[in-house]
Amino acid sequence: MKRSPLASILSIVFIDLIGFGMIIPILPLYAQRFQATEWQIGILLASYSFMQFLASPVLGWLSDRYGRKPVLLCSLVGSAAGYLLMANAASLGMLFAARILAGIAGASVGTASAYIADITPPQDRSKRIGLIGAAFGIGFVLGPAIGGILSHFSVIAPFWFAAILSVLNAILMWIVLPEPERHTARQKGPLKDTFEQAGSWRLGVITVTYFIAIAGFAIVTVIYPQVSHRRFELDQSQISYIFVMMGLIGAAIQGGGIGRLAKRFGDANLAITGFALMAASMMLMPFASSVPIFLLFSVGLAIGNSLSQPTVNAMASKGASAALQGRVLGVVQSAGSLGRVFGPVIAGFLLTGDHLGPNAQYGNTPFLVGGVIIALAFGLATTLRGSEPVTPEMPSPVAADKK
Repeated sequence: MKRSPLASILSIVFIDLIGFGMIIPILPLYAQRFQATEWQIGILLASYSFMQFLASPVLGWLSDRYGRKPVLLCSLVGSAAGYLLMANAASLGMLFAARILAGIAGASVGTASAYIADITPPQDRSKRIGLIGAAFGIGFVLGPAIGGILSHFSVIAPFWFAAILSVLNAILMWIVLPEPERHTARQKGPLKDTFEQAGSWRLGVITVTYFIAIAGFAIVTVIYPQVSHRRFELDQSQISYIFVMMGLIGAAIQGGGIGRLAKRFGDANLAITGFALMAASMMLMPFASSVPIFLLFSVGLAIGNSLSQPTVNAMASKGASAALQGRVLGVVQSAGSLGRVFGPVIAGFLLTGDHLGPNAQYGNTPFLVGGVIIALAFGLATTLRGSEPVTPEMPSPVAADKK
């Protein structure tokens, strides 16, 4: 009995995200072993997303030209090499090099999304691409938990475990994942041609909207641990539980309900609703006077993010031909990566301004600014309503294996 290609690609993304999630909570403390300052740690964290920004369109084009499977395989091998370099880093410079390598290798989310688009009819893409978001959510739930357990044995144990996961993931992909049939991109062409062939106005709005939304969301996620600790005296484990809760909400919505909601209300309407909920939740967070109210707004943020991210990607996919799926989704993911660079930088500056204020005011400015930024994404998303194309293409024959 052949294994479903959809299940295979999702298992690959899921395992990869577990490895990634294990590293995030411990990397700042690990960097301090090399006498890294706070601003250096901030750049270290941002370097990963910056390299994703640079590499995502390139990997997307390579996957269009040479195939999804070779690009995904090389990405997994690169991730393993990055984790091993982190585990054996002897200086801050080596740690930066490892993080840069991991960022390049981790720029394959657009390729994974393109693979799913290859084997999925347009009307089901919101649901299927949402499954990647669900894999992200579950990976971020299990990853930090596993990393925390392993770190009790050794500070570098999570890096070794993540490297082993990546290698096993590559072997799994090599054995079970078929290369989908698709239209081959006949020429490389500049980025301008990709926009023109995919609908320049529409894809441009989607790309800018995604960049703004991710930047605004990153502002909150970066400051969340510090604000939770200072304002409500939550410890690291309690903050981790909140992230687990938000991850489970994202997994439930993107893994289950998003497909039905998209068919009933449309991708654009779901994205608009999600951005509205996110903006409102962020702007209300400064007024949270207790942990339950703060958690309520956090739930609103998680729901809004889960509604908007997969639908924005699905809108981009539906406007592209089969030959352009990798490049188009690579461009969108690249914009998201750039947002993850700007968001933490903005958050750092804003949080510094709140540093001398009383605990009740600490973090208010980043929350409000993040809400305003998401409101801009909301405004842009409203221009996409009614612009969703009817794409005549059908999924690859390999999709028949999913049954």
